[in-house]
Amino acid sequence: MNEFEKQQTFAKWEELLRKPSKVTESREFPTWEVVSKRNIQFEYIPQKSSVSNVISFFRKPIGLTLVGGSALSLAAALVFVFLLNPSNEKLSEVANASVAKTSKAIVSPLKVIVSSVKGKVSVLPEGSSHPVALVKNYQLVSGDVIITDGNSQSDLDFETGSWMRITPNSEVILDQIEKTEDAQTQKFSVKKGKIFASVSKLSKDSQFVVQAGEHLTQVRGTVFSVQFDGTLEVVSVREGSVSVGDLILSSKQQTIVKLGENPVLAAPVSAKEDKELKAFQTQTILARESKLYEEHARLELVRLEDGTEYRGVILGQSETHLHFQGLEGLIEIPIQKILETEKIR
Repeated sequence: MNEFEKQQTFAKWEELLRKPSKVTESREFPTWEVVSKRNIQFEYIPQKSSVSNVISFFRKPIGLTLVGGSALSLAAALVFVFLLNPSNEKLSEVANASVAKTSKAIVSPLKVIVSSVKGKVSVLPEGSSHPVALVKNYQLVSGDVIITDGNSQSDLDFETGSWMRITPNSEVILDQIEKTEDAQTQKFSVKKGKIFASVSKLSKDSQFVVQAGEHLTQVRGTVFSVQFDGTLEVVSVREGSVSVGDLILSSKQQTIVKLGENPVLAAPVSAKEDKELKAFQTQTILARESKLYEEHARLELVRLEDGTEYRGVILGQSETHLHFQGLEGLIEIPIQKILETEKIR
């Protein structure tokens, strides 16, 4: 039976139901006047409902159901805890552990954008076996691998204010680029080639770590380079300080470590490397300034009484502080310490 035939059948049934049967038509029914004068033969007396001691959650409004259920669950949990841990000290430990678990820091990706690409540069995305061409404004994530050809390089712009350059013939893995509300974790592996990095000042629990060969280069805030060719690892510092294993390098120092050995000697940075580091630092500052200018169409200089200078954009001010977007992020500058401000561009 198709749909049309079904509709026809239903229509016939409805028509039959509208017409009373022959038996009904042949009978005579009493009128309402007659019925209303008859005596009641069976009087209806409703029984009083007995008080029940059973609590039914299904007859309560949904709000009361949830509250009631939660309250009983909580009470049961407390009784269970008290029975197993009658000691207040034990109960306190359980409570503290529960609070610590619920207040675990939320981890999210750290924003790292490709600022520039020169030549042929590719990225092997996390979980993929096929590299693709790296392009400007590409947002990188943990696990990505960047590969540069013979005459290629790429600059990476970090939301923390840090900056990294991956030079020709390099392969660099972004092992971990994550952040919480209070700290950032930035870990990289240089499989071959060379990187330059300008790292903004890190908070107490933050990390900026480069693995090359067998050693970790850990940074607190500096301009430096790391080079690795499979046999030799070279770490050079322009300003600030870094640790290479147990060795601490300060400004204008470098160390050269062979595979299988530990770094024990800090030497002056070579003239060639110092020149390259200085050029990178200058180019990084100019690139950050250009980025700010593109966003705000202006650049300003704030000079403090102690000679400190900040380059960036004035966003506004409160009664006590100037809100300033600097080259390394947002900062608050005390107004009483400001000597003067001027427009750069």
